[in-house]
Amino acid sequence: MLKRDFIMVMIEELGKAVAQMITNRNHGATRKNESLVQVAYSTLKVDTHFLLKSSPEEMREYLDKEDGTVLQRMELAAKVLLEESYLYPEQQQEMRQKVKDILEYIQKHDTTFSLERVNMINELIQAPSTPPKGGAMRL
Repeated sequence: MLKRDFIMVMIEELGKAVAQMITNRNHGATRKNESLVQVAYSTLKVDTHFLLKSSPEEMREYLDKEDGTVLQRMELAAKVLLEESYLYPEQQQEMRQKVKDILEYIQKHDTTFSLERVNMINELIQAPSTPPKGGAMRL
């Protein structure tokens, strides 16, 4: 029980880090996001290369710690990758496509329907590859 509580706190903290990245992006402080991205990846034990080159199934297998939170980890990794995409315009299209693929995989395999996830997928399909002005992509 303590291990699961610790994991849930860790996931909550990573969610806060992603929220901070979105706030930084909306206020023009994206240079702070590089370090937040690295901390998030370090905590999840992944990196950009792994996320871009692995299939969602491979990610799931790697991130599965048999604690019932693998899809949450995948979703956090996808959100961090999305925020990282705003830092590297030359890779933005590839990163956004991978985020969409991961989110679609999660939506298909999660027992809980997420309207937020559906909205993010739709925004990735419809939105240009630039940071949203004012209204940020939601967490």
